[in-house]
Parts: sequence; structure tokens; C-alpha cells
Amino acid sequence: MSNYLCHDFKTPRNDTSKRLPDSFKAIPVLFYVALIAAAYFMTMDWLAYKQAEQDKLQAVATKKQHEESTKALDAEKAEIDAETAKAELLAKWMEGARNLQPIGAAISRSMPNEVRLSDLLIERSEQVPSNLSLSVRINGGSSKEVGLMEASLSRLQYRALAAQLTKEGEVVQYRSTIVRGE
Repeated sequence: MSNYLCHDFKTPRNDTSKRLPDSFKAIPVLFYVALIAAAYFMTMDWLAYKQAEQDKLQAVATKKQHEESTKALDAEKAEIDAETAKAELLAKWMEGARNLQPIGAAISRSMPNEVRLSDLLIERSEQVPSNLSLSVRINGGSSKEVGLMEASLSRLQYRALAAQLTKEGEVVQYRSTIVRGE
């Protein structure tokens, strides 16, 4: 008997495969390179994500600043528009405030010497500043003096609208709205 405990019962075989080619040694190297590249790209993506979050926060803050400044500018514009509207109303008022002295002088000159003007009232309307409300009280006159007064106003390019003439004894009261007819 033999001293060997284990006997090799293998028979030599010729059909075994050959060794792998040497180019296949690059496969593990390529695996590790791909692993390192994946880690690099994941890190770069994470850093880009954090930068994008910071950019988003900065953009939101900038947007908020722009909205606040827009609101402030809108409020300032509203104030300016209100002042402009007031100025336009004042300009309309001033345009309607033509010199009233020629009207009073023309009315007093149109009256004969024997007739007295006891009241002469010229008022401007707030709604329509170019319209004047005329109220005249004539002592010792008639409708003839009213006609003279309207003629003198027409020479100043004013015309009477909605004229009312009332006579109570020797007092003639005349009311009308006069408008400049340009």
C-alpha cells in the first residue's frame, strides 16, 4: 500500500479553455475608473444643486426687493397722478376765472343815469367754472335796461342763458347764467 492518503484520479484533459487575453486585464481598471468618474459627477451635481439653491434664494430676495420698489413707485405715481388731477382742476378753474371787472364795468356803464343798481352779484359755479351766475337788482328801471345790459355783455362776448326777469314795483330783478361765447 501506498503512503499517500489521497490519490489524484484526474485524467489529463485537452479540452480546457485557454487563458483570457491580456486585454481583459483592463476591465477591472475600467470598472474602477467608472466608479471614480461616477463619484466625481455625483459630487459635482451635489455642488451644483447647492449653488442653484443659493441662486434661487438670492433671486427670491431680489424679486422681493423689486416688488417693494415697484409698490413704492406705484404709490409715488398715484400721488403724482392725484396732484396732476388737482392741478388740472385748478387750471380749469383759473381758465374759467376771466377778469370779472370788465363785466361789472360794462353792466354799470350800460345803465342810464336815472336808474340805480342796488345789487350786482357775479358767482362762479364750482362744477362748471366757465359759467357765471349773474344776479342784478335795478331800482327805477324796466326791461329796457336789462336789454341794454345784455347788449353790453354781448360786446364782451358773453351770452345769457336761462334768464329770469321779475318786476316788483319799481325794482327789477334779473338772474341769468352768462357764458363766454368764443
